[in-house]
Amino acid sequence: MAYGIAAAASRLARLVRGEGATRGKVRLALVLRVENVEVLRDSIGPALLEQMLDRLLLRLVAELRLLPQGCSRGCGEILGLLAFGGCQAVPGLLARLQAICADGIGLPGLRIRPLVNAAIVGDETGRQGAAALYAHGRLALQGSGPLSPVGQVRYVETGREAAPPALALDRVGLLFQPQLCCDTGQVAALRVLPRIWLDGGDSCGLAELELRLDDGTLGQVVADVLRQAFAGLRGWDRLGRPVPLLSLPLSDRVLGDASIADTILWELDRNDLAPQRLEIEVSEPIGRSGGRMPVTASLRRLRAAGCAIALGDFGTGSAGLDDLRRFGIGRVRIGRGFVSGCDRHADQQRMILAILALADHLGLATLADGVATQEENAFLAQIGFNAVQGPAVVPPLEAAAVDGFLLDRDQSLPAPFDLRRKA
Repeated sequence: MAYGIAAAASRLARLVRGEGATRGKVRLALVLRVENVEVLRDSIGPALLEQMLDRLLLRLVAELRLLPQGCSRGCGEILGLLAFGGCQAVPGLLARLQAICADGIGLPGLRIRPLVNAAIVGDETGRQGAAALYAHGRLALQGSGPLSPVGQVRYVETGREAAPPALALDRVGLLFQPQLCCDTGQVAALRVLPRIWLDGGDSCGLAELELRLDDGTLGQVVADVLRQAFAGLRGWDRLGRPVPLLSLPLSDRVLGDASIADTILWELDRNDLAPQRLEIEVSEPIGRSGGRMPVTASLRRLRAAGCAIALGDFGTGSAGLDDLRRFGIGRVRIGRGFVSGCDRHADQQRMILAILALADHLGLATLADGVATQEENAFLAQIGFNAVQGPAVVPPLEAAAVDGFLLDRDQSLPAPFDLRRKA
């Protein structure tokens, strides 16, 4: 028994090194990507996300005889070579892989069906190294239809080019989430929520689709988001209901692009808008997927030009207090994890008060996000938050609906008192 295990391990090790590959025997590799890993991280938390990825990997090892390669934890990508060889094994592997992806992953108290794209890469010569097979698989996944609401499993061969995904810009739309000032009730900002219209009429957030877009397509989408957002801001100025601030969440991948800061500043200048009217929201940990140095350079360039910087989901990631100073962060968004049930639970209230005290000590403005009930809204508005947003405050609006909202909001608010002494 021990000899059998050792022999199998030796054969798998030779497979990884490329030894024993002969002409005529197809070498197979797997590249699997969980596309909605960021959404899952926000919804179930980093710990359960790691458990889900570990269980998915164990099934792949057990059922596909996958020899996994090392990768960063939480990145949502699984790489490995398959012990099966020959084209005759491919249909069975694809069927089993499809079943694994469709079955979902069982976790304590819930079952998750992540959105997965996967490619089995075949090398008929048996001479390609593992790195080359993985690179070809990643290229194939870029060609997976980015607008499909379900994942795709496919087989590709080295030497065949994968078609790049197509995304027409008329599929890109925006919603705007009003943020209301807790002191005056006026609109403090509008948060930009990019939406992509899928085949079949559904839509999803850009964050859910981002990993399925190549760099060129993502750059075009971001540029179109900027154009639409700034056009809306100018329109509300002409309407006589100016919005003080647009808050735009950008991922590390977008901020890691060396040209993104210049693109943003050029669009602001082209629309005759001051940089001070744009806030860039980043998420913890900053620079995780876009590279620490390029993301830092982009944020510093935007901050120096006058744009505000905000930190999303404050208190849930690994950003240190030094990051608040390094990136010139002026506002923090407190997520639903802290806000939920805050009007009823004393432990939640103590946690929120501690966060508010820290923010006040550091000179940071605060935004409560995901406010779902009027009771939560009333409590949060009274304990010291600068602004609130969520379905119980105002739901996300399309640009055309923002016009009416701004007009109605101004008319519904009481006129401010004039405290100046009359002559």
